[in-house]
Amino acid sequence: MSHATSDKLKQKENIYEAEYLGSGTFKIVKPKRQDRKRRQSVLKGTTRGARK
Repeated sequence: MSHATSDKLKQKENIYEAEYLGSGTFKIVKPKRQDRKRRQSVLKGTTRGARK
């Protein structure tokens, strides 16, 4: 049984939404990143502009 077809995993409906406004323009709605994940990426990530 594949992972994507598992009955135990339920995805929330309508999390991502895209609306076509015309001439190649889209309005995209997506969830904000969680505060704890944003904090982890700051702690573990390198500082922008710093030499490696």
